[in-house]
Amino acid sequence: MQTTSREDLDAAIDLAVSHEQESGKQVDMLKGIIKFNDVTAKQVMTARTEVYAVDKEENYNDVIQVIRESGFSRLPIFQNDLDHICGILYAKDLIGHLGEGAGFEWQQLIRTSLHFVPESRKINELLNDLQEKHLHMAFVVDEYGGLSGLVTLEDIMEEIVGEIKDEFDDQHELNFTKLDLHNYLFDGKTLINDMCRVLGIDIYLFEDVRGNADSIAGLLLENLGEMPKKDQEIQIGGCLFKVVAVSKKRIEQIKVTI
Repeated sequence: MQTTSREDLDAAIDLAVSHEQESGKQVDMLKGIIKFNDVTAKQVMTARTEVYAVDKEENYNDVIQVIRESGFSRLPIFQNDLDHICGILYAKDLIGHLGEGAGFEWQQLIRTSLHFVPESRKINELLNDLQEKHLHMAFVVDEYGGLSGLVTLEDIMEEIVGEIKDEFDDQHELNFTKLDLHNYLFDGKTLINDMCRVLGIDIYLFEDVRGNADSIAGLLLENLGEMPKKDQEIQIGGCLFKVVAVSKKRIEQIKVTI
């Protein structure tokens, strides 16, 4: 039976979508699916030297500072050094304790369900692991058991669909207009935490009302429970949100008043 190489499949994909609109994105995604089974955890992981992590012995104020500076919603916790990961701290678990002092025993909030994999673990298998265990990240270890790095669900999905902007990623260009001192116009897909940075408000302000939403449009949908109409307004977290432009399936633009 004749076998088909990845190169043959890549060429077939290029030909099949050559006349389609926005075919570049389709090509990248289809090729990402093809190579998905061949990619290892080591190839997509964040290397040890770039991992943000917190020492279990840190005081609470220092932990809060690390979370704010890193911008990540989940941070690994280690005992003594990075070769001894003992848990994960979720930023959202700190919401009810933001007023605590340096002596607060934040260690009680550490989640201890962890998943360790060798560098050679294929990411399609790792994806299944994380889904079965309901985890967001896995720790990659070398042949001696030392930490090589970590892999998140986002890292894995990027192999298929291309780069995904993290909920706290500030390295992409934001699409907003400052109308005056108190009013801003945002694209609906702007991330909630990016909006907070632009407005100069705490990134945790909407944590208890955002549900699973990452974008401003998602925040409105979570709180309205339906697709809003143009000019519809809603007060959330002390801010007034007004729908400026909406299509049948998407909230296009939102004015935020602080």
